[in-house]
Amino acid sequence: MQIPEAFYDFCLLLHQDSFIFYGREPEDVAAGPLRFMSKDQKVALRAFLDHLLTGNYSDAQLQEIYRKGDSDISFTEGLRYFLAFPRKRKPRARAK
Repeated sequence: MQIPEAFYDFCLLLHQDSFIFYGREPEDVAAGPLRFMSKDQKVALRAFLDHLLTGNYSDAQLQEIYRKGDSDISFTEGLRYFLAFPRKRKPRARAK
């Protein structure tokens, strides 16, 4: 499986201070890196997450793929739940 660069970028933006910079809720932490990603990166990330979460990947396989991203945040459980947030998040309208 080819892991897109956008997934690596997303994972690298999940660091030890994510709960300080992005918020304390999992939804906020999952959405935080999206603020620093281009539209093309977001499209690629969502497509890859859709593939992962709708495929027949076990939780152990998801963990293995996620670890390749080299994120500072780890999950003993709930990774599937966490990865669903950026996939579902709709871009916010910009204030005029």
